[in-house]
Amino acid sequence: MVDARMSLTFSVRNNPGRYALLLGSGVSTEAGIPTGWTVVSKLAQRAAATEGTPIDDDTDPTDWYEETYDEPATYENLIEGLARTQTERRSLLEDFFEPTEEEAERGEKTPTEAHESIAWLVEKGYIDVILTTNFDQLLEQALRDRGVNPVVISGEESAQGAEPLQHQDAVVVKVNGDYKQTNVKNLSSELESYSEPIRQIIDRVFQEYGLIVCGWSGEYDTRLRQSLQECETHRYSTYWTYYSNLGDIAGELVAHRDAFTIHHDGAISLFTDLQGRVQALADAEEGEPLSTPIARERAKRYLPRDEHRIDLADLIRETAVRTGKNVQNEERFPLSTEQLDDDFSFTDRYQEYGNLTQTIVAVVMTCAYWGGETVNSGKDPISDSLSTLTPSQSPTSQFNGKLNDLRRYPATLVLYGAGLAGVAGDNWDLVSTLLTNPVEISNVRSAQPSEELPAKALHPQWLTGEWGRGFDREGAEQSLRSSMKQTLEDPGMEFFVSESQYERAFENFEVLFDVLWYAESGGEHVVSLGTTYWGETLNRMEEAVEEQQENWAPIRAGVSDLTSDEVMAILDELRDLNH
Repeated sequence: MVDARMSLTFSVRNNPGRYALLLGSGVSTEAGIPTGWTVVSKLAQRAAATEGTPIDDDTDPTDWYEETYDEPATYENLIEGLARTQTERRSLLEDFFEPTEEEAERGEKTPTEAHESIAWLVEKGYIDVILTTNFDQLLEQALRDRGVNPVVISGEESAQGAEPLQHQDAVVVKVNGDYKQTNVKNLSSELESYSEPIRQIIDRVFQEYGLIVCGWSGEYDTRLRQSLQECETHRYSTYWTYYSNLGDIAGELVAHRDAFTIHHDGAISLFTDLQGRVQALADAEEGEPLSTPIARERAKRYLPRDEHRIDLADLIRETAVRTGKNVQNEERFPLSTEQLDDDFSFTDRYQEYGNLTQTIVAVVMTCAYWGGETVNSGKDPISDSLSTLTPSQSPTSQFNGKLNDLRRYPATLVLYGAGLAGVAGDNWDLVSTLLTNPVEISNVRSAQPSEELPAKALHPQWLTGEWGRGFDREGAEQSLRSSMKQTLEDPGMEFFVSESQYERAFENFEVLFDVLWYAESGGEHVVSLGTTYWGETLNRMEEAVEEQQENWAPIRAGVSDLTSDEVMAILDELRDLNH
C-alpha cells in the first residue's frame, strides 16, 4: 500500500502551485527562535528586573506585569512600554530574532535546512502560498537567498492591497504578524479574531488549496482553527505532519479534513526528505510526456503571469509536437488498406486519435476559456498547433484517401475544443485568430505544404469528402462530429455547470464553423450535412444575428467579413442541408 509520504510526494509534484503550507512555531524553534509567548514572558521578566523585583521560577512574569501595571501583558503593551521609537523597538527585539555573530556561527536564528527546502519548493513552482503563525523572517530570507522575492502579507493593510493569490508565485501570509511590527498576536484573546481581509485570505487558502501542515498543533490559534473547522469543502488533500504525538485538537482537525498523517523527526527532516523525493520523481519523469491533469494545471499557472509567457508557449508547442508525432506515426497508424487488420474500423481509428489528443485539448480549452482576461492568452501558439497537428507532407507510399484525410482529425478536435471554450469564455480575440489564420496542409501535387483557412482544411465535411456521396458521407460526418462532441465533453465540463450547457456551447461553435465553411465553399456538391445540431440551434443563432446585426460577436471580432444579412442567408442554407 502506498504510504502517506509517497502520496504527498506525488501530490506536490503533480499539482504545482495547488498546495499551501501551514507552518507553526515548530518550524522556527529548530532555528533557535523563541515563540511569541516566550518573547512576552522574557520581556515581562526584564521589566520586573528593572523594578528590582526578581521573578522566581514558580511565578509567571506576565502575571506580575498585569498586577503591577494593571494592563494585559500583550506584545504591544510591553514593546511600547519598553521602547518608544521604532528604532528602539527593533533593537529590543533583535536579541530574540536576529543572531549575534556567535549565534550565526553556530547556525542559530538563521534559516535551517527546512527553510531552504521550502524555498526550493517555492522556487521550483511547487508551492505558491505559505500561511505561518511565526513572527520571524527566516522564511523570507531563505526565499530571497534563492532569488525569490516573496509577497509578504502580515496585517490588514497589506492584505487589503494584495492581488489574488492565484496571480502570484510566492506569498507568505503571516497570520499573527511580524516581529518588526507591533500588531502581533500572542494572547488567547488576540488569537480569537483576525481582520476581515486576513480572514478572507485564510478561508480562500483552506478552500482552494491542499494543505501541508507542519509545526502547528492547532491548540492556541483559536480563530485559525475555527476557519479550518468551518471549511466544509476543499479541492485537494490535507497532509498533517507532527513531531511527537498528535494532540486531541489536531486529531479533530485531521478527522474534519480527512487528512493523511505523517510522523516526522522535525521540520528539517520532513522538508529535506520531501525535497529529495520530489526531485527524484521529477528526474524519473524527465522526458516523459506530461499527464493531462498536470498539463492543465500548468496552463492555469502560466496564464495570469507575464513572466511565464514563454513557458505557456512551450507547453502548447511541445504538447502539440508530441501529439502530432504520435498521430502521424505510419507504423502505428498505417495508411494503406493492405496493412490494416481484419477488424479495422474507421471509427476505432479516429477514436484512437481522440485519445491521443486529450492533453493538448485540455491545455487549449483551458487557455481559450480563461485567456481572454489574463496577460497570456496562448492564442498564437494554439493557432500554430493546428498546423503542427496537421500532416504537412503526403505519405511517401501508397495510401488510402480516407485514412490520409482522417489524419487531420486531431487538429479539427483541437480547433473545436478551443473554439467552443473561447466562445463560452467570451474570448473572441482567440476565436478570431484561430479561425482566420491559415493552416499548413499536405499538397499531393507538391513537396511543399499549402495553406488553407481552417474552414476548408479542417471542416468535418472535408475530412469525410473521400467517403463518397449521399448517406454514406453524411453518416460518416455525423459519426465524426458526434465523436468530437463526446470526446470534448469530459475536458469541457470543467467550464460548464451541466451537460446541456456544454452541448449548447458545442453546437453554437459547430454552427459558426459551418457558416464559415459555407462561405468558403458555397456548399458545392453537398446535399446534406451530418450535424449534431437541429433547427433549435439555428433558430437561436438567427435570433442573435437579427438582434445584434453587425454587432454580432463573430462579425465584430473579425472572425468573418460577412455581413449580418449574408450570415442570415447562410443559416437558411444550413437549415436546408440539415435534414
